[in-house]
Amino acid sequence: MHTDYGKGIKRAANLMARSMDSYAARFGLTGRQLSIIDFLSTEGSHSQHDIEEEFDIRRSTATAALQRMEESGLVTTRRADHDGRQKVVTMTAKARGLGKAASDYIKAQDQAMEDRFSSKELDTFNQVLSYFIGLNSESDESQEVEGGHD
Repeated sequence: MHTDYGKGIKRAANLMARSMDSYAARFGLTGRQLSIIDFLSTEGSHSQHDIEEEFDIRRSTATAALQRMEESGLVTTRRADHDGRQKVVTMTAKARGLGKAASDYIKAQDQAMEDRFSSKELDTFNQVLSYFIGLNSESDESQEVEGGHD
Protein backbone atom coordinates (compact mmCIF):
# COMPACT_ATOMS: atom_id res chain seq x y z
CA MET A 1 0.00 0.00 0.00
CA HIS A 2 1.37 3.40 -1.01
CA THR A 3 0.91 6.33 1.35
CA ASP A 4 0.89 9.82 -0.17
CA TYR A 5 2.32 11.85 2.70
CA GLY A 6 2.24 15.08 0.73
CA LYS A 7 -1.46 14.70 0.03
CA GLY A 8 -2.14 14.14 3.73
CA ILE A 9 -0.15 17.21 4.73
CA LYS A 10 -1.81 19.31 2.01
CA ARG A 11 -5.27 18.15 3.09
CA ALA A 12 -4.53 18.90 6.75
CA ALA A 13 -3.15 22.35 5.83
CA ASN A 14 -6.22 23.12 3.69
CA LEU A 15 -8.62 22.05 6.44
CA MET A 16 -6.66 24.00 9.04
CA ALA A 17 -6.71 27.12 6.83
CA ARG A 18 -10.45 26.72 6.19
CA SER A 19 -11.13 26.36 9.92
CA MET A 20 -9.07 29.45 10.72
CA ASP A 21 -10.78 31.39 7.92
CA SER A 22 -14.14 30.45 9.40
CA TYR A 23 -13.08 31.61 12.86
CA ALA A 24 -11.52 34.82 11.49
CA ALA A 25 -14.67 35.63 9.51
CA ARG A 26 -16.42 36.34 12.84
CA PHE A 27 -14.17 39.40 13.06
CA GLY A 28 -14.37 40.33 9.38
CA LEU A 29 -10.90 38.92 8.71
CA THR A 30 -9.24 36.11 6.82
CA GLY A 31 -7.19 33.43 8.50
CA ARG A 32 -4.00 34.89 7.08
CA GLN A 33 -4.87 38.33 8.46
CA LEU A 34 -5.58 36.82 11.87
CA SER A 35 -2.24 34.97 11.75
CA ILE A 36 -0.42 38.19 10.87
CA ILE A 37 -2.13 39.97 13.77
CA ASP A 38 -1.02 37.19 16.10
CA PHE A 39 2.55 37.47 14.80
CA LEU A 40 2.59 41.27 15.11
CA SER A 41 1.14 41.13 18.61
CA THR A 42 4.37 39.69 20.00
CA GLU A 43 6.21 42.98 19.41
CA GLY A 44 3.65 45.35 17.90
CA SER A 45 5.58 45.76 14.67
CA HIS A 46 7.79 43.79 12.31
CA SER A 47 9.25 44.33 8.88
CA GLN A 48 7.33 43.02 5.90
CA HIS A 49 10.32 40.75 5.29
CA ASP A 50 9.86 39.23 8.77
CA ILE A 51 6.23 38.48 7.88
CA GLU A 52 7.24 36.91 4.56
CA GLU A 53 9.74 34.67 6.33
CA GLU A 54 7.44 33.76 9.24
CA PHE A 55 4.68 32.53 6.92
CA ASP A 56 6.90 31.46 4.01
CA ILE A 57 4.96 33.65 1.59
CA ARG A 58 6.08 35.63 -1.43
CA ARG A 59 6.52 39.38 -1.25
CA SER A 60 3.55 39.94 -3.56
CA THR A 61 1.32 37.82 -1.31
CA ALA A 62 2.44 39.71 1.79
CA THR A 63 2.03 43.08 0.04
CA ALA A 64 -1.54 42.27 -1.02
CA ALA A 65 -2.52 41.03 2.46
CA LEU A 66 -0.94 44.03 4.18
CA GLN A 67 -2.54 46.51 1.79
CA ARG A 68 -5.96 45.03 2.58
CA MET A 69 -5.17 45.16 6.29
CA GLU A 70 -4.08 48.79 5.98
CA GLU A 71 -7.29 49.67 4.10
CA SER A 72 -9.25 48.00 6.92
CA GLY A 73 -7.43 50.03 9.56
CA LEU A 74 -5.61 47.04 11.08
CA VAL A 75 -2.02 48.06 10.36
CA THR A 76 0.06 51.00 9.26
CA THR A 77 3.17 50.75 7.14
CA ARG A 78 6.15 53.02 6.83
CA ARG A 79 9.64 52.83 5.40
CA ALA A 80 12.26 51.48 7.81
CA ASP A 81 14.67 54.08 9.18
CA HIS A 82 17.68 51.81 8.68
CA ASP A 83 16.72 50.65 5.16
CA GLY A 84 14.36 52.60 2.93
CA ARG A 85 13.68 49.49 0.85
CA GLN A 86 12.03 47.78 3.81
CA LYS A 87 8.52 48.41 5.16
CA VAL A 88 7.78 48.34 8.87
CA VAL A 89 4.29 47.07 9.67
CA THR A 90 2.69 48.25 12.92
CA MET A 91 -0.58 47.15 14.48
CA THR A 92 -3.30 49.69 15.07
CA ALA A 93 -5.48 49.78 18.17
CA LYS A 94 -8.15 47.95 16.16
CA ALA A 95 -5.75 45.06 15.46
CA ARG A 96 -4.48 45.01 19.05
CA GLY A 97 -8.08 44.47 20.10
CA LEU A 98 -8.14 41.33 17.93
CA GLY A 99 -4.79 40.01 19.16
CA LYS A 100 -6.33 38.01 21.99
CA ALA A 101 -8.84 36.35 19.65
CA ALA A 102 -5.99 35.33 17.36
CA SER A 103 -3.88 34.04 20.23
CA ASP A 104 -6.82 32.18 21.80
CA TYR A 105 -7.58 30.35 18.56
CA ILE A 106 -3.97 29.29 18.01
CA LYS A 107 -3.55 28.24 21.65
CA ALA A 108 -6.73 26.14 21.44
CA GLN A 109 -5.41 24.35 18.34
CA ASP A 110 -2.09 23.66 20.07
CA GLN A 111 -3.85 22.53 23.25
CA ALA A 112 -5.99 20.07 21.27
CA MET A 113 -2.79 18.49 19.94
CA GLU A 114 -1.20 18.39 23.40
CA ASP A 115 -4.35 16.85 24.90
CA ARG A 116 -4.46 14.10 22.28
CA PHE A 117 -0.78 13.22 21.82
CA SER A 118 2.14 12.55 24.16
CA SER A 119 5.14 14.85 24.13
CA LYS A 120 7.13 12.04 22.48
CA GLU A 121 4.54 11.74 19.71
CA LEU A 122 4.54 15.53 19.24
CA ASP A 123 8.34 15.54 19.06
CA THR A 124 8.16 12.89 16.34
CA PHE A 125 5.46 14.88 14.54
CA ASN A 126 7.65 18.00 14.63
CA GLN A 127 10.62 16.01 13.31
CA VAL A 128 8.52 14.71 10.40
CA LEU A 129 7.20 18.20 9.61
CA SER A 130 10.71 19.69 9.79
CA TYR A 131 12.01 17.01 7.47
CA PHE A 132 9.18 17.53 4.98
CA ILE A 133 9.63 21.31 5.05
CA GLY A 134 13.37 20.93 4.45
CA LEU A 135 12.82 18.38 1.71
CA ASN A 136 10.56 20.77 -0.15
CA SER A 137 12.52 23.93 0.61
CA GLU A 138 15.56 22.44 -1.09
CA SER A 139 13.62 21.89 -4.30
CA ASP A 140 12.49 25.51 -4.63
CA GLU A 141 13.54 28.18 -2.13
CA SER A 142 10.96 30.62 -3.49
CA GLN A 143 8.08 28.17 -3.19
CA GLU A 144 5.15 29.51 -1.17
CA VAL A 145 3.54 27.32 1.45
CA GLU A 146 -0.24 27.49 1.33
CA GLY A 147 -1.42 28.43 4.79
CA GLY A 148 -4.55 30.44 4.36
CA HIS A 149 -5.86 33.26 2.32
CA ASP A 150 -5.02 36.88 2.50
